[in-house]
Amino acid sequence: MSLISRLLHAVQSWRRGRGGRKSARRASVSMEHLDHRQLLSVNFTGNVATDFPVTSTPGVVVLADNPSVTHPTIGDPSNPSDPLRQLIKVSGFDVNGLRVTYTPADDTLSIGIAQPLSQQPSHPGPVIAGDSDNNGNDGTVAPAVTALQGTAFKDFRDFGGSEYMGAFLDLKGTGFADVVAGYSINDARSPKQYQVAQAIVNTSLPPATLPDFGAELPQYEGNVYKANSPAHPNLEFSISHFSQLYLAETGQPLTSNSVIKIGGFAGSQDDTGIGEAFFPEQAVNIGQATPTPTPCPPVSPTVFINVHENNHVNTVHDDLVRVNVLGSSGFDVTKIIPNTVILGGAHPVSNFTRYINGDEYPDATFVFRGNDIKLPPGWSEATVSGGLTDGTNFSSDAKVFNRNASFYSQAAMAGAQQRQAARAARTGGFVVLPNNGTITAASVSIPGVSPTVSANAFKVDMTMSAAPTATPTVVKAATAGPVVSIKRREPVVVGASTSSQARIPSNVQASMNRFVRQVGAVNVKTGSPIGAGGAL
Repeated sequence: MSLISRLLHAVQSWRRGRGGRKSARRASVSMEHLDHRQLLSVNFTGNVATDFPVTSTPGVVVLADNPSVTHPTIGDPSNPSDPLRQLIKVSGFDVNGLRVTYTPADDTLSIGIAQPLSQQPSHPGPVIAGDSDNNGNDGTVAPAVTALQGTAFKDFRDFGGSEYMGAFLDLKGTGFADVVAGYSINDARSPKQYQVAQAIVNTSLPPATLPDFGAELPQYEGNVYKANSPAHPNLEFSISHFSQLYLAETGQPLTSNSVIKIGGFAGSQDDTGIGEAFFPEQAVNIGQATPTPTPCPPVSPTVFINVHENNHVNTVHDDLVRVNVLGSSGFDVTKIIPNTVILGGAHPVSNFTRYINGDEYPDATFVFRGNDIKLPPGWSEATVSGGLTDGTNFSSDAKVFNRNASFYSQAAMAGAQQRQAARAARTGGFVVLPNNGTITAASVSIPGVSPTVSANAFKVDMTMSAAPTATPTVVKAATAGPVVSIKRREPVVVGASTSSQARIPSNVQASMNRFVRQVGAVNVKTGSPIGAGGAL
């Protein structure tokens, strides 16, 4: 027992109470040690047909089987009844297709080597890559094959011994390989490791010859998948920083119009009676091998809707509805474009930024009119969405209770509409008073209302003229407004004498006087402008 194990056992014994429950012994875990490059890629499962789907166009280039491909011979090719052929049927070094994809986001070229069906009842799927005798295990030889071929027939696990499989790339278009990737015949390491390397070719021979692995290029070695399993039979691997490799080999930048050529190979010198495979190079257009970019999903920040009213909203009235969007380390609310924000089909009438939840990140508040919002009655998930300045979007849901028209009687609805109309009238526009000139009762009256003028009151019924004045001081809304009355003093009878008493505080009176002078008002009784220090 190791020191760490003894210490752990001692700690567990301290935690055990007298007469209490004993600590359970932990189950042992068996782990297989793998080359770090054999960690599973997100798109590698050992099933080329699944990981490189034919339907992904553009995105996957399929290099199909053809008469130029050299498939491994088994036994005597001229004798269909050869017992070795009857036993093996298909070699694990057969290659009947290559599939290629390139992802610019991580600059990775991925290659999958497709193989034919095993034709064996015990594992009817594709033959396992590297399984020489096709017995469902790439590290053993079936006794029946040994009986026929003797002990010289070997099947090494994970491309050991003289086994090899991979792909070669002709990047310059010369017909000869520039780079090879896969498992080499001459890798002295045990177990062998996936590698990307310079190709060694004999240019005096025809181009369709097997290249050797030269100087290794570890900086371009990506992920690899190789499993000794009928459920995951295929060899898949990737070349990382591919655009850099392409530039280094060709002197040209990689573009969507770049065309490379890829071929494949596989075989072994220790499987007596079985030949080798060679898949001649075929053209791959990088643009066709590049998947169409998937739109970035919208971010989903935390949102609260009318949290100060227990998440209740009213879509019958024009009550204001507040939506808080919380900022965080991963979401900057200052990037929100306010006029793109939507809640129930409505856009905000106002927005501001402040700190709401006490953290270091600012939060945004958007204000909506209740009667602009369209939500189902009762409890529902309301969606708040909008656009960001970086071209992405955000979308979040919050649970709210909506009190819509179904919660009110017809009489209540009519009353609410009348109150809303009256509220709108009370907040109507103001007349524009000229800085110079006079104002008459007719110019400030509205139909049905007669202005009253007295020494003790300043009353104006204001309307906006059709065309703005030449030198306006204040411009307000164009709708008719209410009568504005500023009470000065009213006579108060005290006993037999009459005196005056201020009905509003003097500071409020002074403030009103300043306002009237600033807007260029006139004395309604005399028609003369009220200047600085003038009396109302």
